[in-house]
Amino acid sequence: MPMETNQPALVARLFPEVTLKRNVIIVMAGALFTAICAQASIPAWPVPITLQTLAVTLCGLTMGSRLAIWSQLVYISAGCCGLPIFANFSGGIANLAGPTGGYLVAFVVAAGFLGYAAERGRAENALDITSLLIAANFVILALGTAWLAFFVPKGTAMAYGFYPFIGGAVIKSIVVAGLLPAANRLVTPKE
Repeated sequence: MPMETNQPALVARLFPEVTLKRNVIIVMAGALFTAICAQASIPAWPVPITLQTLAVTLCGLTMGSRLAIWSQLVYISAGCCGLPIFANFSGGIANLAGPTGGYLVAFVVAAGFLGYAAERGRAENALDITSLLIAANFVILALGTAWLAFFVPKGTAMAYGFYPFIGGAVIKSIVVAGLLPAANRLVTPKE
């Protein structure tokens, strides 16, 4: 029996009858996509540069808030249990308790924020989508940098955890915004 949900248009078009089985598949696919994007990494200390935020934001806009949040919780839980799915094939609870922990927690917040916005029709045009993506990336950088401040010399957190990521966040936001309309056109049924 189908479950009632407020899925964004993309998920609703792909899976018109949303079931628990399909929800689990969607969540696992989002977690796997995030894990794969984590490996597209430029090692840097204390925070590597990755494509994780691209995955998080794409999951948020396409899955809706609940499934996007669950996908990131599954990703973080699996990594904390030791699976080498965090950046640079690392795993373990030290990643959550260490310098990058704030970013990981922020993934959940950003995915939920974007999913909530998409469910309410706030992601209908390229300008709105780009604005939401930039806001979500700001949340990730702000929360990540706030946590990072406990691990770096006083007054250096912005230099290590915020400024180096601004350009990439803008570029990834534009890429995701550009991909969404095409993805929606591909899955829209022909009348």
